[in-house]
Amino acid sequence: MTACLGEPLIMLSPRERLLRNLDWNLLYTFLVIVEESSITGAARKLSLSQPSVSNALKRLEEHLGMRLIQRKKGMFSLTEQGLRVYEYISSAGSIIGKMAEQYAGEAGAVLGELHIQVASHVSCQPFDDSLSEFHRLYPNVLISLSSQPSADIVDAVARGSLHIGISNKKTAQTGLHFDLLGYEQMAFYCGPRHPLFGRADLTAADMRGLAYVSFESDQPGEGLSAVNSVRTQQQFWGRLVAVSPNEEEVRRLILAGLGFGALTVEGAKPFVAQKLLFQLPPYDELPVNEVYLVTPENQLLTEVEQLFIGLLREASVAAVRARYFR
Repeated sequence: MTACLGEPLIMLSPRERLLRNLDWNLLYTFLVIVEESSITGAARKLSLSQPSVSNALKRLEEHLGMRLIQRKKGMFSLTEQGLRVYEYISSAGSIIGKMAEQYAGEAGAVLGELHIQVASHVSCQPFDDSLSEFHRLYPNVLISLSSQPSADIVDAVARGSLHIGISNKKTAQTGLHFDLLGYEQMAFYCGPRHPLFGRADLTAADMRGLAYVSFESDQPGEGLSAVNSVRTQQQFWGRLVAVSPNEEEVRRLILAGLGFGALTVEGAKPFVAQKLLFQLPPYDELPVNEVYLVTPENQLLTEVEQLFIGLLREASVAAVRARYFR
């Protein structure tokens, strides 16, 4: 063994030399030979010629310095050393086989992370259905959802820091694409501690001047401008006592009795059923928000993002057909 000038000469132990030079292909061929109990059977299973299999066995025996199989006409048997080697290779083969099964299955799989920002109050069945179907088709993709006000979602897509947003707000802004996914209906509710809870024969006049709990986007021109429009029509201009961008926190404030406020009808249903929320007027012509998929027009999307966007667009079209064109 030689070494470059100035480099120390490193001597390998017999164990290290064996580990470095041993070929897994030789071990695997030996494993198949034993399992098939013949050179011919192993050659057929491995799609190799018999001489190639015989040569592989010979090379393995030379590497190990021992005879592994007694081969005579009409007889095939393992030597004692061959039996020990087979036991070791079987254990290693089981581990490597599991690794191969996992990574071979993932070789053609779609991998990555899907990041989506959603307005917290959004109720959109095509979006929910698409999440379910996407996970079924691509279970190795990590789905990351976060909640932001609609205006912040649109701004994030415009800046390029976000590629997929689900928002109630649409703007006439170059570089952005808006797909209408559907509509969500909202209504006004109060909690058990509110003086109007459970009262019959209420009118909008009963709510005028009462404390109000609001979403941040419950403003003209923002994501919940439809709610703001109904408040204007009904003259719901009581004192604003609490604000949050998150539906869960707005509901918490309403349940705590700080005031009444707007929630999505779908999101409020289970709380109404448990008599934790009570719907208030108006009962007709409720505010309806549009739900949009917001994506960039001129930015490169990942494969994962393209797959989800395609799936969501198909789901929204299918929902419209099912509802209006049966």
